[in-house]
Formats: sequence, structure tokens, C-alpha cells
Amino acid sequence: MFCSLLPFFVYLTGTLAVPASHLRDVYRFPNGTWLENIAVRSNGNILVTTLHLAQLWEVNPFNPATGSRQTQLVHQFPKPGMLTGITEIDQDIFVTIVSNSLWMVDLRGTVPVANPINITIPAGTLNGMDTLDDSGKLLAISDSSLGLIWRVDLEAGTYDIMINDTTTATSTALGITLGVNGIRAFGGYLYYVNSPEKSLYRVRLDRSARALGRAENIARGVLADDFAVTSSAVYLAGLTDNVITRVSFNGSSSVVAGGKNSTVVMTSSSAAVGRTRRDQDVLYITTGGETQTPVNNTDHRGGKIVALKLGL
Repeated sequence: MFCSLLPFFVYLTGTLAVPASHLRDVYRFPNGTWLENIAVRSNGNILVTTLHLAQLWEVNPFNPATGSRQTQLVHQFPKPGMLTGITEIDQDIFVTIVSNSLWMVDLRGTVPVANPINITIPAGTLNGMDTLDDSGKLLAISDSSLGLIWRVDLEAGTYDIMINDTTTATSTALGITLGVNGIRAFGGYLYYVNSPEKSLYRVRLDRSARALGRAENIARGVLADDFAVTSSAVYLAGLTDNVITRVSFNGSSSVVAGGKNSTVVMTSSSAAVGRTRRDQDVLYITTGGETQTPVNNTDHRGGKIVALKLGL
């Protein structure tokens, strides 16, 4: 988050790391739309949050093959407002962050139902979020302004600080005060990035979904916002570096899409892997928008969803 507030830098070189046949634009939103985060439903449809428009959208990535409507507005949240993180807590029940408040979005019926959750966290800026346990009652939420990670118990209506140390701390290295950003829980670990530090960390979780010991640094020198985790690697959305970087758990990294002077995944903000047989090897990427000439100037097209074939 806050990537839309960062200056757009002009780079002189660029590469495309994968064949064009492995990349396709799924859907582009209107100009001025910054797509901030992403979640995938069990039916394969994609949910995306818009940062400044306070909207949650649903996109069918298989259209037009299915012949159904490709996009629909799930909910317009109160304006002015910002939508940031989103996570699924039960099948077709999601929690999203709306201007530092938590909202529950129920998609089980024919009409989406959105309601605020009665938990008020003394936050700076709530940003990335993921579900910590199978019950769906425990959440981890990054606070990018305070430089810490909250642990929230939805059932009890309580919260506490999960991690608050040098790995989550803020700095002004990117021009604004920012710390821990994207966050994901996977395989008994909590993964998170510190954007200005350009570092990816993970910490083991105990049975109560609390941090166990100190965090392990997996990668340094890679700018990232949010990301996706698979059984073999982490895929980092590279913001104004305009790339997707694959980081193995041994720390090795490589660019798998985009380049500094490329627009294919320009301002990539988040990523998630498909959940159906048709796309279980596809990485869906959200972006904040793009411009053709010069790359990374301040006038850019609307954000889009891009599909990247991983070949898992």
C-alpha cells in the first residue's frame, strides 16, 4: 500500500523475463483505479480492492469462454475511504480493511452482504492481512505507519501486538514513512515484507498462531508490496520496479515477469494463485496502473489484473 503515493521513477533499461504467451491481461479497470489487493474465491473468481475508490470488485478470469459477465461491483464502501487488505475466513466469507476498520463481506447468497466488524484497533494504517488459522477467527494485519503487526481474534473481539521489532519498523527510505507491508500465512509461518528495507521475512507460528522466536530474513534488496506464497517459492509484486520476483526459500531470487522499463506488470501491487484445476498454476497479479511514455511518469492508465502461467 501507499505505492500510489510514491514517486514514479524513470528507469533506463528493461527486460521481459518470460515469453509473452505466458502472460495475459485479464481485465483493465478505468483510469485512476489503483488495485491494491487480491483474493481468489473457491469458484475461481477474483476479488480485488481499489485503494482510493473504496470499492470491492469481482472478476471472472475465465471470461469470455464462459460467456458470463466478467466484472461486477461487489460493494461500494463509505466514501471517502481506502480499501487495502482482504482475506477469506470461511468459504465465501471475507474480511477487508476499509480505512482502518474491518468489514465482513458474505458472498454465500445471491446478493453480497457487507457489514462492519465491531473491533476498533488503535492503528496507524492497517494494510496487509491474512487468516492465521483454519477456524478463520485469527487474523494477522500489518500496520505500515506504526511499523508493527497486529493479531486480531474475531471471535473474542480482541487484538494485541504480534510483532514489533526492527524487521517491521518504519523508515523514510521510499520518501514516505512506511514499514511492514504485505503479509501472508503459509505452512506454519507468517511471511511479511518491509518495503523500504527491501526485505522478505518469515517467522514460525505456534499452535495459538503467535510468533515463535525471531524472524528469519529470506531475501534482501528486492522492493515489494504484497505477494503470494506457494509450496516452492514466494512471488513478490515489485511496485515501481515493475516486476514479479520469484524468491526460493533458500534465498535465491529471479525476475519472472516484467522489467524496469516494461509496462506488462507495471506497479504490481499484489498476487494470488488460482484455486481451480484450470488455473492452479496461474499467478494473478494486480497493478496500480501504467503509462507508455515514459514508463513510471505520473499520468497512468487504470490498474489491471494480469495472469502469469507459472508451470508449477
